[in-house]
Amino acid sequence: MNRCDRQALHDPGRMARMKPRDVIELLFLAAIWGGSFLFLRMASPAVGPLAVAAFRVTGGALMLLPLVLISREGPALWQHAPQLLGAALLSCILPFMGLGQAARHLPSGLLSILNATTPMWGALVGWLWAGERLSGLRAIGLALGFVGVALLAADGHQFSAAGAPWAAVLALGSTLMYAFAVHYNKRFLSHLSPLTNCAGTLTMASVVLMAPALWVGPPAAHTATPAGLVTAAAWSSVPHQAWLALIALTLVCTGVAYLIFYRLIDRVGASRALTVTFLIPVFGMLWGALFMNEHITATMVGSTGLILLGTWLSNQGATLPAPRLNPPAASQLPSSS
Repeated sequence: MNRCDRQALHDPGRMARMKPRDVIELLFLAAIWGGSFLFLRMASPAVGPLAVAAFRVTGGALMLLPLVLISREGPALWQHAPQLLGAALLSCILPFMGLGQAARHLPSGLLSILNATTPMWGALVGWLWAGERLSGLRAIGLALGFVGVALLAADGHQFSAAGAPWAAVLALGSTLMYAFAVHYNKRFLSHLSPLTNCAGTLTMASVVLMAPALWVGPPAAHTATPAGLVTAAAWSSVPHQAWLALIALTLVCTGVAYLIFYRLIDRVGASRALTVTFLIPVFGMLWGALFMNEHITATMVGSTGLILLGTWLSNQGATLPAPRLNPPAASQLPSSS
């Protein structure tokens, strides 16, 4: 879960009861976003963090932009282009590249656990930067979350690979960027609908990243040709498995996942839709164990529990953004019935 979904954190008027189909979609969404770390682990070593980020934001933008145009909010993208560029830097460009680089050294399950610290960082940034009150309960939550991270770092088995400790620091730095993005959006873009905000952010990120990604090329090309002289042959050398993982990451984990997420917001409210945050690490570890033969240790399970408990406590009573969900845009989302 990266990224644009962090803006839709509060909608006091919508607390509809979740129906069985909503629960199923919530689990499906968690499975998709948990799988994103598996696909990231498969694609990033072969394609490179820059290309992974570029293709991912471009595919997501192409899927969401038509819905924004149908809802007649296209002019808002141009009017708020500078603010959307700032949001793109914090919520897409820096964290996507950081997580892509971290995925070259860390197991996908571990990466999904580190990514779950985002709401915890959001509470800390809200206190230090946005001036939000930090109650005793929220402070305990932050402490528990950091203890969970420390416990995870103490598991030497997870950090045995070369470069793994620094990759973990990079992953945590990426989630910190997500936290700054929450408060940036609250200050500068809260009047936009979540769908328009996300589509605009992905579009701006695509404009920034796509040309450099094509120019630099995949990592394998650097041994045969200087950057800037990458040919189609260099891209054709990327394994088919990596391309499939990148396509899944782009279309399913970004485009389709956001459509499901906004549909859930429309039906049950953002507060309940965001409970998906607590399920993502479970699926992240599960997919890593099933498809990458990664080990799930007792330390991983225990630290995940502490991080999620800390996340929940640290966001109790937080002052969060209240963006509007544009009804025409929501009505265009495909129905599962």
